[in-house]
Amino acid sequence: MSIDSPEPVASAQYSWDGEATLLHTIVETLASATGQAPEDLPPLHRAVDVDALEALFGPRADGRLRPLTGTVSFVLAGHEVEVQSHGRVVVRVA
Repeated sequence: MSIDSPEPVASAQYSWDGEATLLHTIVETLASATGQAPEDLPPLHRAVDVDALEALFGPRADGRLRPLTGTVSFVLAGHEVEVQSHGRVVVRVA
């Protein structure tokens, strides 16, 4: 993220060991940012492989958290979606 990045339109905190899925958290946050119903958004799989995100940032099979930090961002529905390794999902206008 650069200094000139626009302010987030919406954000949410995903819990790697919580009840909600990462897919649900991303879709709900993007829906909030765009003002669209979740079912009216383009399919998320067109922009990112959510299973790969969970494998990259989520806990290991034994439950231990991964020691890496970073972000993955993609554009969908005219918005940049950033998923941070600690679970923060941030949406900005692209």
